[in-house]
Amino acid sequence: MTTRILTLPQRCETQYVPLAVLGYCLTHSDFLRPLAGVELKIKTVEHKPVQKLQDVLVSILANCSSIKQVDLRIRPDVVLAQAWGREQFAQQSTLADTLDAFTAHSIEQLRQATQAMYRQHGRVWRHEFGQPLFLDIDLTGLPCSAQAQGSEKGYFSQEKNTYGRQLARASAPSYHETLFSRLYPGGQSGQAVFKPTVRALQAQFAWSREQRRQIIWRTDSGLGTDANINWALTHDYQVLMKGYNGKRAIALARRIAARDWYQLADEKWVALTSHAPRYARRTQTLLLRWRTPKTKKMKYATLVHSLLDQDWHLVSALYDDRGAIEGEIKADKFGLLLPRRRKRLFAAQEALILLTDLAHNLATWTQDWMFAGSRFASYGPVALVNDVFCIPGDLILKGDKLQMVALRESHPYATDLALCLAKLLAQFGNP
Repeated sequence: MTTRILTLPQRCETQYVPLAVLGYCLTHSDFLRPLAGVELKIKTVEHKPVQKLQDVLVSILANCSSIKQVDLRIRPDVVLAQAWGREQFAQQSTLADTLDAFTAHSIEQLRQATQAMYRQHGRVWRHEFGQPLFLDIDLTGLPCSAQAQGSEKGYFSQEKNTYGRQLARASAPSYHETLFSRLYPGGQSGQAVFKPTVRALQAQFAWSREQRRQIIWRTDSGLGTDANINWALTHDYQVLMKGYNGKRAIALARRIAARDWYQLADEKWVALTSHAPRYARRTQTLLLRWRTPKTKKMKYATLVHSLLDQDWHLVSALYDDRGAIEGEIKADKFGLLLPRRRKRLFAAQEALILLTDLAHNLATWTQDWMFAGSRFASYGPVALVNDVFCIPGDLILKGDKLQMVALRESHPYATDLALCLAKLLAQFGNP
């Protein structure tokens, strides 16, 4: 007997039931309406620009490693498209052309659109001042082809003679939100990105002087110049920043007696120095000393802070919490595949980054919308994209109304996730 091999139309099955229900809620609540304000000079035949931007967003949440994978992973999934208000997702070539149509002007429109969503739904916008707000700024390298716009030789962690671009990002680690991203050419140093980033966030949030006094900027040494520290202090912010000048740290360390070093952990010490430069407001300068695991060499750095009500022995632990932004960036790199989606045009790449930020924050907000109190409450973008959003099952839509959701019973997450999806639909008023 010969086995028959056929192709059949898709019925109610989708490989992304949770992502489909999320899309149904977002599109039926006009959540993504601000994207309609992005104007692109591109011919519209079948899909509007806002629809194509939405398709790119879905591709990120569906773990497509490139725009090319849209045709292979989500375009065949008609049920997923219908849940997101689309008859079928656009072809990858159409989405690529849409990204290539971005200009500096349309990038600012996209930035304003995403910020409008952050204002309405973001956790940082609901922060209760009276409690400090730690905000981190980091500059991370994104390697790319030497022929890409803005690609230059620069510093890329653990990679030599590499071309790429630099991404400046500000985030609120306690809320797991990305607040702002801007792409720079590959040779950009960290010193020059601090002020523009803070100014952009100040314009976005319009913090009062009293609120700024409760905002603590944390940066690594690449951004911690005296000029940046003084600028932040004169604008009423608090600082917890590693100093830029490594030679200064070594010189100050020579003045510290052996008995004055306080041991924080194995191979890590802190000391208080009174010989550091004076800044625009009263600050305290700490010296950090640690031994590197591989080379066993002793390293030194200054840590300048204005948290004068804190025990100086404990301040370095507050700085160490800055590791959260590195974790957030790593999650976006491995979960949302940030470095793998590459566009030759500079504006196209920045558009992808802003949509990736939106995907990151959507994944964060689902914790409040559907996952709080469940086994998925601690899941970040990596686990959500790889393990949760891609659970298969059936979805029945009649007209514009979601009639039934069925998760594949054999999946180990099915029972728990069914409760989460019911909570998500209730959160959006069972549209």
